[in-house]
Amino acid sequence: MKKILLLSLIGILATSCYSVYQVIPKTYNYTESISYTIDKIEEGKTVATGNGHWSASRGNKFVFVFLTLKNNLDEKQELNFDNFNLLNPRTKTKHKAEWAMVTGPINMWGKIDSYIRKGDEKKRKLVFIYPDEDKAKILMVNDEIIEIAYNK
Repeated sequence: MKKILLLSLIGILATSCYSVYQVIPKTYNYTESISYTIDKIEEGKTVATGNGHWSASRGNKFVFVFLTLKNNLDEKQELNFDNFNLLNPRTKTKHKAEWAMVTGPINMWGKIDSYIRKGDEKKRKLVFIYPDEDKAKILMVNDEIIEIAYNK
């Protein structure tokens, strides 16, 4: 019981230091048969997990892109989060997804390459390392450029 309480407290403290940005939900195509929606964007300096935490390097932050992916076919399909990149228009740099995490009260690592079952929906949190002074505005998925639509 004490471990669960301690992990919950660490999770609350770690996420309270995040900036949360709501986005205008819009559905995009990952492939012809898999669609995804950007649910929200968060920024922070640390990532807490069940067995420790990670800190962003000096001059950088973590950008968390929360996604809902939906399989529109009746067969299992492959996912590869290596196809997700944040573009920085100021520096003209492409930042790849470092980790894919399973969303929940405690951060759990997922796999960069994964699958989605037939007719299923998956929620994932992609973690990017991004410069402190810039706000993530452009996501590139499978070479398609998507401008992130933030709520004002």
